[in-house]
Amino acid sequence: MTRLLLASGSPSRLRLLHEAGIAPLTAVPAVDEEALEAAHPQATVRELVTLLARAKAHAVLPRVPALLTDEDTTAEVVVVACDSVLELEGSPVGKPHTAERTRALWQRMAGSSPVLWSAHWVGVLTRDAAGSDRTASGWRLRDSREAAGQTRVHLASPTERELEDYIATGEPFEVAGALTIDGLGGAFVRGIEGDHHNVIGLSLPLLRDLLADLGVPWTSLWNRPSS
Repeated sequence: MTRLLLASGSPSRLRLLHEAGIAPLTAVPAVDEEALEAAHPQATVRELVTLLARAKAHAVLPRVPALLTDEDTTAEVVVVACDSVLELEGSPVGKPHTAERTRALWQRMAGSSPVLWSAHWVGVLTRDAAGSDRTASGWRLRDSREAAGQTRVHLASPTERELEDYIATGEPFEVAGALTIDGLGGAFVRGIEGDHHNVIGLSLPLLRDLLADLGVPWTSLWNRPSS
């Protein structure tokens, strides 16, 4: 069995992996997302979300060996970092953080069909001490891949009361584009074109493809006991 470490504090991403039979290690990356976006004003939404996922991965890589317990005898650790950004009218829309920004955003995008981008960075750390890309003593980054998935989301138009009630929950403040499909906001999504996992923040089919390209069978990550 190969261990997987999720470089994310997202409960939705963690739940997706659990439901797929994977109980990952987790680490929350310290990345100033707004500063990175400001440093790349000409980046497309796809380029920006990929930069964010890559930055989150590299923020966590040096910490991986310390997160392993004495019981972890695996020779490899798969690190997965993700980031999601909504593309609305050609511009990136991240997490609104506040009620005011959430309200203004939903007033713009209600009834529209924006694209939700989720970038995935996947790397394999090995205990092999050879190589120059060392993260800690005895570990190195063997190889990595990255890709971004996109899903078009067809939104409803919440009434004023519905929007204010949704804002009052605080749920949309810390999700890309103030948009959820697996929570209270799911009723405001009329339909999607593409992988629904991608809207939640982690595309399982895309992750499987990236792992296959790295020589890691998807089923080798299964470690969650069946219920």
